[in-house]
Amino acid sequence: MAAKGKRGGQIIILVALILIFAVGAVYLWLQMQQQQSAQPLPTAEPAKQMVQIVITTQFIARGEEITEAKVMMIDYPADSYVEGTFIRDIQSVIGSRARYDLQPSVPLTKAVLIEPAGGSVASFDVPKDFVAMPIPATRLTSVDNSLAPGDHVMVIGCMLLVDVDTQFQSKLPNEVGVVERPGAAGGEQAGPERASAGIIPAPDGATEGRAQLDPTLNLPLYIVPSEPQRPRLVCQTVIQDAVVLRTGQESQPQVQPTPIPQEQQQQGAQPAPVQGFGEPFPITLVVSPQDAVALNYMLLSEVTLNLALRNPTDTKPIVTDAVTQQYLMDQKNIPLPAKLPYAIEPRVDKLKMPELGPTPVPVQ
Repeated sequence: MAAKGKRGGQIIILVALILIFAVGAVYLWLQMQQQQSAQPLPTAEPAKQMVQIVITTQFIARGEEITEAKVMMIDYPADSYVEGTFIRDIQSVIGSRARYDLQPSVPLTKAVLIEPAGGSVASFDVPKDFVAMPIPATRLTSVDNSLAPGDHVMVIGCMLLVDVDTQFQSKLPNEVGVVERPGAAGGEQAGPERASAGIIPAPDGATEGRAQLDPTLNLPLYIVPSEPQRPRLVCQTVIQDAVVLRTGQESQPQVQPTPIPQEQQQQGAQPAPVQGFGEPFPITLVVSPQDAVALNYMLLSEVTLNLALRNPTDTKPIVTDAVTQQYLMDQKNIPLPAKLPYAIEPRVDKLKMPELGPTPVPVQ
């Protein structure tokens, strides 16, 4: 009996535990249902408002005209769009030109476009308060054709100066004329008499000279020049810093040497020299308006201009002294040669570099 009573108590305890766990599970399930019912249901977000803007569909080079095949319309979030930033009318850009190189998928703005009736593309490379002025150049005066747009150069000008008569504004010395006194023209016995003095040119185009006393003979002499007046050369920096806008040597035709027939090569004939070396071409410089006027004056006055290349990071002003013959003699310590009782033979009146003889063509 005692064993049966003990077993019945264990059964009752087991049933009680099962009921407790069941009640707890029901309670937890009810709590979870209440929490889920308390959460609000998700609502659908409203669709974002969009605007359409114009973008490029391909690469557009600077200055290239924009056509319908190079642009398109795309949607752009309205909340991120600022009125007036991007162009929204595709027809308003057709016919315009690109101010800069434009990559694909670039939104277009008014700042990157040139109106159809706008100026040239090159004009937009000229800074404000500056102008572009072309000057003629050669391979020698353009740093051996090494100049490129954006280079900084110094412009050197050289001119020849002569003495002139202040009133006549003609080169000295003046020519001399013979004054005839009033009277019979051509002498006392010829023709009617003159009412006033007349002037006739001196024979052989005599020029004005100067009177000088010969110290040996103690006699007065009248000295006239043996040759026309020699001009005096002066060179100076006329523009300290100018920027190259563009060069024109790319457009110059390249002259090819004429091939020599094989028969002439066997005879030792030399190729004809290439013509066109040193032919002038334009170089456009960005200068101040006043310097442009000065360049124009020098061009019309046939002043020789030469360009010297500067470092682009060197922006300091360049101060130079004008170079004359006297400057070279003094600053470079060049002495005046003494008059000696002997001289070099043969006589040399002009300096020139020695030339090498033609190289013989090997016979095949």
